[in-house]
Amino acid sequence: MTNDRADLTPSDWDPALDAVIAAPRHHKVLFENQNIRVLEVTLEPDDEEPVHHHRWPSVFVFDQVQGPVHDIAPDGTQLPPNRDVMRAIQGWDGQGCLVVNMAPQPLGRVFNASGKTVHGIRVEMKISP
Repeated sequence: MTNDRADLTPSDWDPALDAVIAAPRHHKVLFENQNIRVLEVTLEPDDEEPVHHHRWPSVFVFDQVQGPVHDIAPDGTQLPPNRDVMRAIQGWDGQGCLVVNMAPQPLGRVFNASGKTVHGIRVEMKISP
């Protein structure tokens, strides 16, 4: 099952495409219990994650990020910079950490087109949508 259709709910998304399983080089589990999962996320310059999803809402705290960072649909088309992180980067002054409230993210991948490593901690809230 794929989850690139808007009519599917996150609970229906393919578990094999979860970020930790589909993109393990970029997503490391630091802690997990029945309520939350804490991930360390790293994306080197000019690196692209494999296609994956994030089924739960989360708070993403970046200690290192710089644009341009591109969101790419499963079919390879670049998405407009209107998703949570891309919008937050545009309004951030670069001081301190960037904190972003994230909605569940359907299938996609991220390409770091900047000269700086993207790094942060993502706390996913395991709730039923």
